[in-house]
Amino acid sequence: MTDDDDMILDVVRAIYTLNKAALDRGALSMWTIYDKPRDHPDGYIARRHEAANGVSGPTNDVLTGDLTLMREAMSRCGLVRMQRAPSDEPQIVETWM
Repeated sequence: MTDDDDMILDVVRAIYTLNKAALDRGALSMWTIYDKPRDHPDGYIARRHEAANGVSGPTNDVLTGDLTLMREAMSRCGLVRMQRAPSDEPQIVETWM
């Protein structure tokens, strides 16, 4: 197993744990990947958002790292990639649900 494989598995475990905790509360998790937002100007960051009971918003859960590795981890978790909308903030790359 390579270092990249180990990193992906660590991220997969984190995503599963956070998504399962949200699901247990009856909430839906969404991960939005940003490219160099103001609060993280050095690269990519994925922020978990949660929707439940008609209310949605960001959580304090974040992942940072290589975009390709983040995408691989999201895909391995069975999440589906949603393209950014033209009206999204320019830093938004995509969202995974």
